[in-house]
Amino acid sequence: MLRPAAPADSPALVALAAATGVFQPGEAEALLGGVLDDLHAGRLGDGHLARVWADGPDGPPLGWVYFAPTPKADGVWDLWWIGVAPAAQGRGVGGALLGAVEDHARAAGGRVLVVETSGTPAFDPVRRFYSARGYAAGGRVPDFYADGDDKVIYAKRLRGRV
Repeated sequence: MLRPAAPADSPALVALAAATGVFQPGEAEALLGGVLDDLHAGRLGDGHLARVWADGPDGPPLGWVYFAPTPKADGVWDLWWIGVAPAAQGRGVGGALLGAVEDHARAAGGRVLVVETSGTPAFDPVRRFYSARGYAAGGRVPDFYADGDDKVIYAKRLRGRV
């Protein structure tokens, strides 16, 4: 079940993000925690959304997404965060979350969804996840996140050319 993220979800989402092993100690709180605080305080602007996947209305979060329209671009949306609890990986939660983002953006007039991720070997499964769902690598920025850690940019067309 997909539902809007509530302020009370923030500690569980930060813990979930830390459990994925993608973040160094403290990074999940500083990065995701800060974004969620800003989102719930209304400091991120129109269209910024966070959604939580849970097995039921009162179930703990098994995954989350954070996405928004791209300012000054016609019909382009950015997927900023997506994460799935390690115990829930491989159960379709990530695909369901990504599909929900695509559906929302498409319904709002979105024509392209853009995703950025790391180019390190640890992110090979993440890049395969996007490729398997129709995303094409559109660019790479060498040493973006750190020396030897490129930013890889993926995009998917959400609707045909007009």
